[in-house]
Amino acid sequence: MKEIQLPPEQREAIRVKLLEYCEEHFNLTLEQFDGEFFTDFIIGTLGVAIYNAGIDEAISTHQKYCDRIQEEMDLQKIW
Repeated sequence: MKEIQLPPEQREAIRVKLLEYCEEHFNLTLEQFDGEFFTDFIIGTLGVAIYNAGIDEAISTHQKYCDRIQEEMDLQKIW
């Protein structure tokens, strides 16, 4: 399976948000190293499901668009 790759700035933003969330909701202060491992875990565990949901949504949207084009083309037929 292909590994999910994020730009460093996006990965850092996720890490910061996770650290803030842990601090705010669990009163748990994670250091940078722990935060990076936690970020890797979240991306590796949830990232696949979120990525696949995005792909499914793209497929669905594409299919609806193709169906719409087919309907428009059918209306253009000369009988």
